[in-house]
Amino acid sequence: MDVVKTAARLIRAESPSGGEAPAARVLMEEAEALGFAPELDEAGNVEFAIGEGEHEVLLTGHMDVVPAGDPGEWPRPPFGGEVVDGELWGRGAVDMKGALAAMLAAMARLAAEPPAGRVRFLAVVQEEVGGLGSRFASERLQADAALLGEPSSLRLMRGHRGRIEVWADYEGRLAHAARPQLGHNPLPELGRFLAALEAFETAVHPDLGEASCTPTFVGSEPQATNVVPGLAQVCIDYRFVPGEDPEAILERMRLIAGDASVYIPETERSSGEVKMRYPLVFPPYLVEADHPLVKTALQALGQEEAGVWWFTTDAPYLASSGAVVLGLGPGDPELAHTTRERVATAELEAAALAYERVSRRLLEVLNGG
Repeated sequence: MDVVKTAARLIRAESPSGGEAPAARVLMEEAEALGFAPELDEAGNVEFAIGEGEHEVLLTGHMDVVPAGDPGEWPRPPFGGEVVDGELWGRGAVDMKGALAAMLAAMARLAAEPPAGRVRFLAVVQEEVGGLGSRFASERLQADAALLGEPSSLRLMRGHRGRIEVWADYEGRLAHAARPQLGHNPLPELGRFLAALEAFETAVHPDLGEASCTPTFVGSEPQATNVVPGLAQVCIDYRFVPGEDPEAILERMRLIAGDASVYIPETERSSGEVKMRYPLVFPPYLVEADHPLVKTALQALGQEEAGVWWFTTDAPYLASSGAVVLGLGPGDPELAHTTRERVATAELEAAALAYERVSRRLLEVLNGG
């Protein structure tokens, strides 16, 4: 198969979180053309497997993409899937339709000479909004190892920090801004909380680095410029590392938040027949540097050391099935979510070969070879 053409088709199949069906159809068509029998599960994930045996390697990634923003800000149309000067442009080129196309090509190569064991392809929904697809699939997955195609410039990755979304609500009392003494303005209290957060102590992990505490949103209700607000809110994006407890972080924020209600909200997501509700806590993930499967993958790739991502992924949910999750994806991660998103076509082709090579070697080791 032509991995670049498949990736371009996927980019043209717009698939926001919750609307992955167009990308799923492309993957189904491409897989069927290769002789596979892909299926959609109850959540809308695309899945099929090759080979037989006791051990299994999973090739996985997500179909959804973040919004493209103003198309006029893009050098190339965000959903055009254009190849220019050896680079494929568009939303999802890096994050992560390019990886899905490369994984599909790797499956074709593996099927031509089946390894001793199973290799499963899994393309999931809603990674960008909490991981419903991987959370659902992990309940039945039985893979020993997983290759997750989030962008890494084809460097092996072994983990990342987690994320907690914390909100603080300050209650006020409405009044005319010309007579503020008749109400209660919550904004000064919120401002003092923001100032206190600048000195908020964060943990440091030897592999994942320092946790971070970043206010990302401030709002008030009603949104009128001549009214003392009845509510002021701030959202804090806290990136945490293993050893930190989300509840303990929450309690520490409450100590400096005054009279605010400080909490981690829950979200409810649905896809197909599946509905899930979960708090906005996205765990960290880390495989030890000396894990045998890390060493195996590094040897297969000819690399010396695995890195870590600076963003969160579906790895914790996939790992809950018992799989050792390793990261490997084409594309510069710093181009993800930007208007410059693009990936070198040569890197897509190299990714297909890398997924095949690493899958074969992992199965050899899992089988005692």
